[in-house]
Formats: sequence, C-alpha cells, structure tokens
Amino acid sequence: MEAVIKTGGKQFYVQKGDIIEAEITSQDIGAEIIIDDVLLISDSSNLISDPKKLKSAKVKAKILSFVKGKKIKVFKFRRRQNSKTLNGHRQNYQKMEIISIDK
Repeated sequence: MEAVIKTGGKQFYVQKGDIIEAEITSQDIGAEIIIDDVLLISDSSNLISDPKKLKSAKVKAKILSFVKGKKIKVFKFRRRQNSKTLNGHRQNYQKMEIISIDK
C-alpha cells in the first residue's frame, strides 16, 4: 500500500518501511507520530483520492534521528555600491520511518 502525505509543507510518496527526511516537529527521538494529512492512498486494486474518504486515513511514523541538510550559500551583491554579503544556511530535518498506512 502506498500513500501521498503532506508534512512540513512538502508532499511525500511513501510506503511501509520507507525512511523520509521531513521538517522537525516538536517530538523526541523514538516517538511515534500520526500524520493525518493524507492526499492519496493506493493499493494493488484501487486508488482513493476523494478527500471525504481520506478523512479517516492515517499514516504512522517513528522518529529515528535529527539531521542537518546540505549547506546553502546565500550571496548578495550590489553593483557599484561596494557591498556584498555571504551567509550560509543548513536546514534541520528529522528522519522518520513509516510504520503503517491505515485507510
């Protein structure tokens, strides 16, 4: 069974056992979270995308660890002003393992 979920402003295509990196929620490592925002559920025979039928759908995930993303350099240059700035940013993510997908 597969599902498309929305968490942290991004959409993920997940199956049972998948490990994804999503935005950090206020949970601890080892905690189980339930994702209610399911956009699509599919199994071998049918495809459910009706929002009325998906209100009861839930995806259970377990938080494995917290990681940092790739470093992004932000360079701002203003010509003829003798002005330039260089900043870096690394986004924090949490690794989650999908435990179950329920209709």
